[in-house]
Amino acid sequence: MPYPEVQILVCTNDRGPEAEKPSCAQRGGLEVYRRFKDAIRERGVRERVFVTRTGCLKRCSQGITVGVWPWNRWYRGVTVDDVEEILDTTALGGGRVIERLRLPEDSPLE
Repeated sequence: MPYPEVQILVCTNDRGPEAEKPSCAQRGGLEVYRRFKDAIRERGVRERVFVTRTGCLKRCSQGITVGVWPWNRWYRGVTVDDVEEILDTTALGGGRVIERLRLPEDSPLE
């Protein structure tokens, strides 16, 4: 199997419902991950695009965090409704940025 051209990282970190800080799992991170997986399969690009769920990406207060490589694009507040746009614009669109979702570079680590 060839190496993937694109890798999408989806935060599914779960601090638990009692935690002081929010986490992506409580905001639907697993559902976003599953939607990416389904969309990749539906498009027939599973060998070109890998989707990986991750632990904390250090931006949980910004909502569900998604990273897209090799372009080093980082998005915040991602929902299942954003998955198709991320695939079309960034993952399969040559790395173009979606400004409304873009995580600012100076965003502090948590």
